[in-house]
Amino acid sequence: MFGSNERQYDEERQERLERDSPSSCQRWSTKYLRFPRLNRSAALMLLLVDLSIVCLLVYTLEPLITLLRRNDELFNPRITIPRNATWGSSHFDNEVSHPRIPRILHQTTPNTTIPEKWAQSQRSCRETYADFEYMLWTDESARDFISTEYPWFVENWDGYAFPIQRADAIRYFVLHHYGGIYLDMDTFCNETIPFEELEKGPGSHYALFKSTLPTGVTNDFMITTARHPAYAAAVSKLPLFYDITRFWAEIQPYANIMMSSGPLFLSLVVKDYLLGQPSLPSPTVQVIDPPELGPYITDLESATWHKADAHALMWLGTRPWTWFLAGAIGLMAGLYLINYLLLLVSDTFLRKVPSITYAIKESKLA
Repeated sequence: MFGSNERQYDEERQERLERDSPSSCQRWSTKYLRFPRLNRSAALMLLLVDLSIVCLLVYTLEPLITLLRRNDELFNPRITIPRNATWGSSHFDNEVSHPRIPRILHQTTPNTTIPEKWAQSQRSCRETYADFEYMLWTDESARDFISTEYPWFVENWDGYAFPIQRADAIRYFVLHHYGGIYLDMDTFCNETIPFEELEKGPGSHYALFKSTLPTGVTNDFMITTARHPAYAAAVSKLPLFYDITRFWAEIQPYANIMMSSGPLFLSLVVKDYLLGQPSLPSPTVQVIDPPELGPYITDLESATWHKADAHALMWLGTRPWTWFLAGAIGLMAGLYLINYLLLLVSDTFLRKVPSITYAIKESKLA
């Protein structure tokens, strides 16, 4: 009886010791991740390092911050297209004979064989814009055009990691060179957009973009006059963004494509163009809300280059607060790790200094 109680007591004591004693993970974190006590000079040093890192990040991300912060001012849709506008009415006969926006429909495809999934949508646009010149840009014809008209870009063109980057880039070049309207292959055309209504504004240049989430404009629908300054800026900045993004193309394909040549690239270029204008909104650039285009086009949204990373980032894109929350958490974690490593290195160095000094003195005495 007595021995049984003693064994029970020993078992309870052992369980309590195991429960109260730290695990190996806890011991490791206590030993290696515990932040050392700081003196005043060390705290000041870390504060300066943290401020420098934050300032560098703000400077680097300033274009994206401005894009989010001033989205309503820059890209707020302000145009509606009246449904009762009539194509080729006598009121616009003089303007139509010398249109500001060339009547050209541009589309891109890998080759002249149209995939079955796009056959119907392509046919609908060719029929809807039957009075327009139709220019289908294949991989071959696009490269020939670049090598002839913009030979300085051929090296970047050949260096792109993904075909969609070339499909993005060519649309800026042909719209800059020719003007007209660009539509993705997965766009179904319902009715002709009344270009005469778009040409009513003042000035020689005009461009229409479609807004997108969470900020900026997309590049699957674009209308412009030839040689528009915004498109001149786009084609001139493509090499810069190529150099910035080419090193991490395979690591994060979706973000790389978006920034190197896709909608994010276009949004940043248009942002800079608009901020350089005398006043906002600028009559040379207008933005339309996707529902306003509903009577004219239907986006079938069959993008084939989206991978798992694309769906994750698109989910985040519809929840802007997640960007700020994730950024804040990442910044705090990064600063903590940097501060810890700096203190660890400095502490190790300071420990070695006395021994080095002693060794020097000892060698002199010898």
